[in-house]
Amino acid sequence: MLSSLKVVPIEQIFLHEAYEKKRLNLISEKIEVEQKLKNPPIAFQISKDKYLILDGAHRTLSLQALSCKRMVVQVVESGLISIDSWAHHIPDERSFIENFKKNTNLYWSNIPIQEHSYLAIVTIGGNDHYVYSKLKNPLDLFSTVDTWKQIVNLYKDKYQFQRITNNELKKDGIVIRYPSLSLKQIARFVEEGILLPAGVTKFTINCGRFLNLNVPLSFLIRADYVEEDWHEMLKLWRESIRLYTDPIYLCEI
Repeated sequence: MLSSLKVVPIEQIFLHEAYEKKRLNLISEKIEVEQKLKNPPIAFQISKDKYLILDGAHRTLSLQALSCKRMVVQVVESGLISIDSWAHHIPDERSFIENFKKNTNLYWSNIPIQEHSYLAIVTIGGNDHYVYSKLKNPLDLFSTVDTWKQIVNLYKDKYQFQRITNNELKKDGIVIRYPSLSLKQIARFVEEGILLPAGVTKFTINCGRFLNLNVPLSFLIRADYVEEDWHEMLKLWRESIRLYTDPIYLCEI
């Protein structure tokens, strides 16, 4: 299992989504104060020299800001990755809906239109509204992502919102659901240098995660890579790691 842990040059690490400034500041400060990377990000290798971060974008950006030369990541195979999307629950703010509907390139329908792909589903008072493009030609993937960013930007800094699973029901407020993408589509965005809006894509990793490894920041920052130090860490983890089979509830503050 420890073989899935890799030391990867920082320039080979790529993100798929934008970041949340407040969360980034908190994590950056925590890593700098503690002088260690507690939990390695989860990554998928999309080519020989490109690793896509599936979970841990803010940790990655924090290490980049601290001038780290390398990262320790847990690399998972595609067969162990399930992809969905997060839904966003927003308090019942009618002004938000009014601003949303001001986008003249979009139209709303109370029923799905089979020949078109919806951009989002907005649930108000238990009723679903499908959001489509008014453009005559179907939107390509890149235009779709651009529209998602426009939608998210309407509320991310103006309204309190919470990420929820797509099948979670809310009796109050507004829920916005986005279509999920495939791993191949996300990798294509990475190749083009396009970031998805933060908090939309949801990855589920169907394998054990390594937590509390406490990789020293000095190992990640130093200019030279010392193989002996890496093997010493692997030896320490091998001797002290413990597998929990019971559910674990982790509070991330």
